[in-house]
Amino acid sequence: MKNSIKKNLFNAGKISAGCVISIIICTLLNLKYSMSAGLLTVLSIQDTKRETLNTALKRLYAFFCAFTISIICFNLLGYTALSFGIYLFIFVNICIIFDWKSATVPISVLVTHLISEQNTEILLIANEFMLFLVGVGTGMIINLHLKNNEKKMAECRIKLDNEIKNILERMSGRILTDDKSDYNAECFRRIDSLMFEAQKTARENRDNILRYDKHYDIQYLKMRKKQCITLYEMYKSVLQINTVPEQAKIISDFLLKISAEYDEKNDVKNLIQELSVIFNKMKEQPMPKERSEFESRAVLYFFMIQMRKFLLLKYKFITETNLNIVRNQKI
Repeated sequence: MKNSIKKNLFNAGKISAGCVISIIICTLLNLKYSMSAGLLTVLSIQDTKRETLNTALKRLYAFFCAFTISIICFNLLGYTALSFGIYLFIFVNICIIFDWKSATVPISVLVTHLISEQNTEILLIANEFMLFLVGVGTGMIINLHLKNNEKKMAECRIKLDNEIKNILERMSGRILTDDKSDYNAECFRRIDSLMFEAQKTARENRDNILRYDKHYDIQYLKMRKKQCITLYEMYKSVLQINTVPEQAKIISDFLLKISAEYDEKNDVKNLIQELSVIFNKMKEQPMPKERSEFESRAVLYFFMIQMRKFLLLKYKFITETNLNIVRNQKI
C-alpha cells in the first residue's frame, strides 16, 4: 500500500515537473501558447519507455497530417467553426484508421491556434511545431529514468516456480491415495494470480528496454504457462485414479525427483531419459487382470504422457534459448 502511494506521488510530481519545464522552455524561446506545450508533456508521459516513444511517433505523424488538413480547410472555407468541424471530421477518421486516437485532442488543440491567429503563415506553423517538439520531447526525457525491475521479476519467477514445485510434490502423494475428496484446484488459482503478476512485470520490463524486440522473461513465462496447463491435465488425471496400481509408486517417486530438480536452468534432459526408461519398464509389466486396475493403469499411462509433455516444454525452451544466445554472439 505504501509503495503504491509513493509511486502515485512520484508520478504526479514527475508529470507536474515535466509540464512546468515545458512551459518555461517555451516561454524562454518566446513561443506563443506556451501552456499548450505543458499539456502535450502531460499527455506524452506513459507508463513505459516503449509506450512513450510509440505515442510520440504517432503524434508526430498526426501533427503533419492535422496541419495539412487544417491549412487546406481554413484557406478554402475560412477560420470558422464549420471549417474546424470539417477538419475534425477528416482528422478523427484518419486517426481511427491509423490508430492515432491518442493524438486527436492534443494536436487539435494546436490547430485551434491557427483559428485564434486567423492565419496559416509558416512562422505560426513553426511555432506550433516547436511547441510540439518541446512538449513531447520533455515527456520522453522525463521518462528516461524508467528501467526494467529485475529484482521484482526474479521474485516473481521464484514464487511461480516454488508454487509449481509444491504442486508436483503434492501430486506425488495424492497419486498414491484412493480418497481424493480434499484434493482441490486451489493451488492452480494461486498459479494464475502469480502468472498474471509475473507477465505484467515482464511486459513492463520489456517495454523499458527499447533495443530488444523479445524479452527472455516473456518467453520463459509463456513456457511456464504451457507447463501449468499440462500440469492441470495431470491433476485431473490423478482425480480419475480410483484404485492405486502398484506402478503408481514409481511415478510418485519420479514426481518428487522432478520437484527436487525443478530449476530455471535445468534442461531436464536426464529426466526425459529416465522417464523413457520408466515407459519401457511399464510396457514389460503383465497386463492387468481386473477392470478397475486396467482403468487406473490407462489413466496412469495418460498421466505419464502429460508428464513427458511437461518436461519436453522445458527442454525445448532451454534448447531454443541457448541457440538464440549463440546466434546473437555470432552476430
